[in-house]
Amino acid sequence: MTTENIHYNRYLKALIRSPFLKDSTPESLKLLLSYMQEERWNAKNFKSSAEVSATFYFIVSGRLKVFKSNPGSGREHTVFVLSTGDVFDVLSLLDAEPHDVYWEALDVLKVLKISVPQMRLWINEYPISHKAILYYLGERMRQLMDVATDVTLHSTLVRLASLLLKNINGETRKLELINNLPNDEIAGLIGTTRAVVSRHIQELKRCGAISVSRKKINVKNLEVLFSIAEEKYIP
Repeated sequence: MTTENIHYNRYLKALIRSPFLKDSTPESLKLLLSYMQEERWNAKNFKSSAEVSATFYFIVSGRLKVFKSNPGSGREHTVFVLSTGDVFDVLSLLDAEPHDVYWEALDVLKVLKISVPQMRLWINEYPISHKAILYYLGERMRQLMDVATDVTLHSTLVRLASLLLKNINGETRKLELINNLPNDEIAGLIGTTRAVVSRHIQELKRCGAISVSRKKINVKNLEVLFSIAEEKYIP
């Protein structure tokens, strides 16, 4: 990409703000951007891991669902919902092993793409970026561990309450990232079914923890939601 691109400054700002590139210098990011191409995915655009295995992506805007699927049962489990500033697929940078996941744009998704070999060369050339990359990887590993233990140790209601709390903006007290996802998508994030999520949403409404309008969940009482997440209160 050249500086003549009408979106160049916007894309450069997106790279600067990405937690994956937190410690990188503006000069190094300009070089990185010169290797990149812009791409747009329409909402519900679906790709397999084989289609993205040789490419590394930075999300400029929109949300992306990363999920695994059981062809026999048709059940899905959402591993992550990624958004502005996130990257994928991180594992492709670490080894050449196939990564058996699928990718689906939840909104119109705008990304910057670069080949995996070129991204590896850039990382090696700018070791100052290593700390932020390791921190980003650590956060993702912690999220995976939390999901694994939550499914084993906690009820679906507790997992739903925890999911809502993790996605609340501390200042506005509004849901972000999952703010308008349908119940089947929320179910995929906590390892259950749409019917179970629908039932729990009604329970959270009855106890005054949330309200629902125009298919959006609004948090009304954080204290009640915390009590449910901490298993101190069962509605």
